[in-house]
Amino acid sequence: MDESVELPGQLQFFWEDSPQKEAVSKASPDADSKLKAKATQARSKKKARRKSSAPSTAGNATAVHSTAAKSAVTKAASKRKSGKASTAKTQAQDGQTGNTQAVTSAAKKTVTPKRGARGKKDGKLVPATKRAEKVTSSEASSTSNSTKESASGKSAAAKSVASQKTGRKTTGDPATSRLKKNTKAKTKAPKVAKKASTKKKTTKKAAAKKTAPKKTVATKATPKKAASKAAASKAAAAAPAQPVAASVDFADQVECFSMKWGAQFPKVGLGFWKVEEEKTADVCTEAIRVGYRHLDCACDYGNEVQVGKGIANAVKRGYCDREDLWVTSKLWNTYHAANHVKMACEKSLEDLGLDYLDLYLIHFPIAQRFVPIEKRYPPGWFFEPKASEPVIEEASIPLMETWQAMEELAKSGMVRNIGICNVGTSQLRDLMTYAKIKPAVLQVESHPYLTQDKLLRYCNEQGITYTAFSPLGAESYFSLDMAKPSEAVLEHKTIKTIAKEVGRTPAQVLLRWGVQRGTSVIPKTSSPERLVENINVFDFQLTQKQMKAISALDQGRRFNDPGDFGEAAFNTFLPIYE
Repeated sequence: MDESVELPGQLQFFWEDSPQKEAVSKASPDADSKLKAKATQARSKKKARRKSSAPSTAGNATAVHSTAAKSAVTKAASKRKSGKASTAKTQAQDGQTGNTQAVTSAAKKTVTPKRGARGKKDGKLVPATKRAEKVTSSEASSTSNSTKESASGKSAAAKSVASQKTGRKTTGDPATSRLKKNTKAKTKAPKVAKKASTKKKTTKKAAAKKTAPKKTVATKATPKKAASKAAASKAAAAAPAQPVAASVDFADQVECFSMKWGAQFPKVGLGFWKVEEEKTADVCTEAIRVGYRHLDCACDYGNEVQVGKGIANAVKRGYCDREDLWVTSKLWNTYHAANHVKMACEKSLEDLGLDYLDLYLIHFPIAQRFVPIEKRYPPGWFFEPKASEPVIEEASIPLMETWQAMEELAKSGMVRNIGICNVGTSQLRDLMTYAKIKPAVLQVESHPYLTQDKLLRYCNEQGITYTAFSPLGAESYFSLDMAKPSEAVLEHKTIKTIAKEVGRTPAQVLLRWGVQRGTSVIPKTSSPERLVENINVFDFQLTQKQMKAISALDQGRRFNDPGDFGEAAFNTFLPIYE
C-alpha cells in the first residue's frame, strides 16, 4: 500500500478494531505498519499542538486533521474494493443495519469540534455544524460494512475517550444525549412561542376589554316611571337654587359702606341676638371663616364673652385679623348716666377681648335705674327680677347726657363710631340738634312689612348708615309670642314667586331687597347652612318691578316694640313710637 493514512487520535481507536484494518493488513503488511507509524506520529503531533496552542486553535486543528483522515479512509476503502476486502464487505452486509446508527453517533461525538469552532474550505471559513454533518455522512458510508461486535467495540472506545477527556462518568453516548437535548429544545421552542403569543393575545384582549366602553342596555321605562321621572325633573327645575357650599369664602364678595376715617362697613353682618350661649363661640368662628366681617353684639344678649372666644379662635386660625372685623356692641338702658357709660363700654371690651369697638350704639332711647355690674350682669329689664311683682324701673336721664358721654368714648379711641338704635325720625332729628359727633349708624327694625321709607330717606340725606335688624321679618318673634306664624314674610306668595324667578331662596330675596335699597342687614342664625345662604346675596339683582312688589308689602307692622312687649312681658308700658 503506497499511500499512507494519517489518523487523528480518536479515529485511531476505531481503526484498530475495524475489519478494514484486517483487510488492509492481509493485502499489504507493510501498509499496516506504515499506518501504525503514521497514526502514532499523528497522535504525537496533536498532543504537541494542544500544549502549544489556544483552545480555539486546537479545535480548528482537530477539524483539519479530521478532514485529512476522512479523505485517507475514503481512498483506502476504494482500493480495498478490488482485493480481499470484498469478503469483509459481504459479511458486513449480512450484519444488522442498526450498527450504522451506533457508529454514526459515535463518529459524531468523535469528530464534532467544540461549539462555535470553524474550519476552512477553499480559503473560506465553514461553520462547525456543516462540517459535522459532512463528517457524519462520510463516516456513515465508510462504516456501513462493520459488524455488530466491532460497532459495539467502537462505541465503548468512544465512551472511554469521552470519560478520559472530561474526567466524568458517562452514562450514555454524550453525542446522542446532546442531540436528544437539542431535538427536545427544538420541539419545545414552538410551544413556548405559542404560549407567549397566546399570552400576548390574551393581554391584548384584556386591554381592549378594559378600554372599550361598556355597552349600555336600553331599558324600556314604564309609563308610570316615566311620569314620575318627568315630575321629579320638573320639580327640580322649579325649586330655588341651593346655597353655595360652606367651604367658599365670601369675604371679598361682601359689599361695604364707606364710613368716615376710611372705615368699611359690611352690608351683611351676623346678629347674635338669641344665639344660645353654648353655641355662640363656634357660630362666631364659623361665620368669620365663611366670610362674615360684621358682628353685631350687645351687653343685653348675654353672650359677648363667647363672641370674644369665637373671634380669638378665628384670628388664631388665620381666618382674619382683628382689623378686618367690624364689631358692634350696645349700651344697655341701665348705664345711660354719664358716669356709667364708660364703665359699660369697658365691660363689653373686656368680655369681647378687644381693645376697641368699631361701633357703639345706644340700645334703646329708654333710661332705666342703674344696676351695678357686680350685682347682676347683664342687668336685663327688671330692676328686681325676684320681686313678687317685678317691673321695669325707669330713670330720669335725658338722651343728650347719654349722647355726650358717647362722644367722649369716640374721642378717647375706645370706640371708632357711635350711633343709636330704635328711634324714629322725630327723636333722631332732635339728637342731630345737639350732637357734636353725628351718629354714624342708625339701627332699627326693617323688613318688607316695615319698610320705614321716610326714616331711610332722612338717614341718607344726613349721611347716617341705616342698618336693618330682623330683616327676615317675624321669624325671631314666634317663640316670644310677639308674632303669629301667619305673619311670616318668608311665606308670602310674592316673595316665593320672586324667589323662583331669580333662582334663590325666599331669605336671599329678602336680604337682597334690603341691600339693594341701600341698607345693611344683620340676620340671625346658628345654622352653618343658613350662614352661607344669608351672606351669598351679592351675585344677583332684583328688577325694579320686583323691588316695588316687595316694598308694596309694607304694613307698618313692628314686631319689636317696647310699647307692646313691655307691658306683656315686663309688666310695664314703655312706648317709644307714636
